[in-house]
Amino acid sequence: MKYFINSIFLKALLLMLGINGLAQNRPNILWINADDLGIELGCYGNPDVKTPNIDRLAKQGILYKRAYANAPICSPSRSSMITGMYPPSVNSHDHRTINMTQLPQGTAPITTYFKAQGYFCTNGNSHNMAKSGKEDFNFLAENLFDGTDWKQRTKDQPFFAQVQIHEPHRDFVRDKDNPVAADKVHLPECYPDYPIIRADWALYLESVQECDKQVGLILDRLEKEGLADNTIVFFFGDNGRPHLRDKQFLYEGGLRVPLIVRYPNHFKPKIEKEELVSLIDVTATSLALAGIVPPSNLQGTIFLGKKAQKIKYVYGFRDRAGDAVENMRSICNGRYKLIWNRTPDGPWMQLSSYKKAQYPAFSLYNVLYKKGELTAPFNQFMAATKPVIELFDLKKDPMEFNNLADSKKYKKIKKQLFQEISTQMVAFEKNRIPEDEKTIKKAKKESLEYYVKQIKTHNQSFTAKTTDEELLKDWENRLLKK
Repeated sequence: MKYFINSIFLKALLLMLGINGLAQNRPNILWINADDLGIELGCYGNPDVKTPNIDRLAKQGILYKRAYANAPICSPSRSSMITGMYPPSVNSHDHRTINMTQLPQGTAPITTYFKAQGYFCTNGNSHNMAKSGKEDFNFLAENLFDGTDWKQRTKDQPFFAQVQIHEPHRDFVRDKDNPVAADKVHLPECYPDYPIIRADWALYLESVQECDKQVGLILDRLEKEGLADNTIVFFFGDNGRPHLRDKQFLYEGGLRVPLIVRYPNHFKPKIEKEELVSLIDVTATSLALAGIVPPSNLQGTIFLGKKAQKIKYVYGFRDRAGDAVENMRSICNGRYKLIWNRTPDGPWMQLSSYKKAQYPAFSLYNVLYKKGELTAPFNQFMAATKPVIELFDLKKDPMEFNNLADSKKYKKIKKQLFQEISTQMVAFEKNRIPEDEKTIKKAKKESLEYYVKQIKTHNQSFTAKTTDEELLKDWENRLLKK
């Protein structure tokens, strides 16, 4: 990947920000980023999972109960965070954008600003910090990071570090020390209660527990190296949980993420906050806490420190993901969420080769629906088309099954939210470049190739024509038979 920034522009930018030399005695900034992590953690109230290390972090810092990713899938979400811009504002809206472009003039990755202040910028893999961690940015880039581990910096040099934790992304990792009993888990009410769903959910929780172990190793290392007190730790998931109606969609399961911030002796511990916060806000806040004035064009808000502000809305963006072409936008004010389906003619359950290969629920839903056995409200997800507008009262309907868009009682809030989102999208999407049919065709071809390769790892006889019934039977053999 290549990233270019005009040197004249950079110099002008640094002068504008008041950056004219190396900073000393600045706090370190650490982002611990877990792949596909929802709020299924002990500190968020889940009784079925053991997460002592993340719970410890929450007790030592501030836990945000209403934190949201800006995209329900990794690459647009990560592109948004590293730039402090919404995905379409930097033409990074499609998952793993095929025709990647340079960042718009005046926009740069956050590492540009940290490096200019003398920070050593790293991106490492939690399982092996000698290796680079996941990036998955949808723009042309090079030299974003100085290394993979903060130990590679010069003595006393401040660092901005990202540590990427793969778990709980699929394939799930079993926790042999603390297995989760599938028959005892509290299954989210947005899913039908079937043994295969329970088994898959239990494995997800075990993978969350593996994530927790990685967090523990990182926190212990900070303590051992004497860095804990001068390091601001941000812990979050890059998008919501990896399940059928969650990841890739703008419902709560796809956008809600954990967010915990710890800064010993500066922020009071054991604090829980209900205010809305978005992952795009982590970018601006990280710069501000490091004493760097965030560029004025950043679309996030500072939510901690002397210049902290509260936000009224959080926004969600979903475009093509693999071979599943979509155009969805959402806005949430904390109580109500409006989803704007701008490709309403297609179903929610259109082919997603990634999900068909990796999610047993994908085949289960198709099999049950064909038999007429997928009951309400779960069968709503199988509709041939989508409403243009979905409106949910998250307090009364946290599972988002009751669409209020056509209710006269909610006409006012629908109008208010739609006016806000449609107005904001004009600004947010001015750099968005829609993909052409040739590009989409290529994405679908590559997705099919991935799908066949993936299912063959479980059964060499499987082909592109393997049925949902056959796939489901294979899932049952692997997950239910001991």
